[in-house]
Amino acid sequence: MRMRRPRLAHFLAGLLGLTLAPIAFAVGLAFFGHPSWGNAIVATDTTPEGAKITPPTPDQPVYVTGWSLGNRLGSISGDDEPGKEQMEQVVARVLARQGYLRAEPGKHEPTLFLVLQWGYLTPATGDLLWFLGYNPAQDIASPAFPGQLGPEVFRRNMRSRMTDTVLEDSNEPIYGVIITAFEYKSARTPKPIVYWQTRIALPANGKSMAEALPAMLTAAQSQIGLASEKPTLVDTDRVRDGEVKAGEIKVIGVVPDDKPADTKK
Repeated sequence: MRMRRPRLAHFLAGLLGLTLAPIAFAVGLAFFGHPSWGNAIVATDTTPEGAKITPPTPDQPVYVTGWSLGNRLGSISGDDEPGKEQMEQVVARVLARQGYLRAEPGKHEPTLFLVLQWGYLTPATGDLLWFLGYNPAQDIASPAFPGQLGPEVFRRNMRSRMTDTVLEDSNEPIYGVIITAFEYKSARTPKPIVYWQTRIALPANGKSMAEALPAMLTAAQSQIGLASEKPTLVDTDRVRDGEVKAGEIKVIGVVPDDKPADTKK
């Protein structure tokens, strides 16, 4: 399994005293009616150690601390990007709804250390295919011999909707979010134990990073940290009750709690 994580020296240097922002959701929203954004892609890799742990629920939460790296994936010149504090608040709120609560000193001992990063990914790269969770073994029309055409070309119309979406999006500029979970106690050692990594992606065309990232996270919330053999499609339009604006943080409207994410594959 391939996971992207911070360099160890930076990772170890930032462990003490760092926490996710307080569990709160404060993001500017306003009703709007621009064209459909379609589906975000969610891919989660899980290690053998991570497969042994039970995912939390709001009734049986786990307590976490974390490290926000901010925008480490890349930027588009002139893009409207969310503030680091704003993103931390959105992520904390999304995670809290799934049972990941901020550990408070003297009250709750954390069991997970979460590392957050986001940004822009360049299209048509091998890293982007990995980010989107593409697996040639799950593609019925994957080339048998790289660089050569074979009988698989006749099976292209037999590809699943998921595979088609992944391959189409891999040729587009993409906004991405990565959340990686480490076992808390080992995170302070030279060999931190990784439990899982969730990657969320949405085509960047026609959007700004400031409005896209919160919508992606909200749509994908029920899939964060859950092992899956294949990527999952989640409908961003179902959670776009408002347009996110960078700058002063305030709440004009929120996504209702009774709107589940679309988990169709």
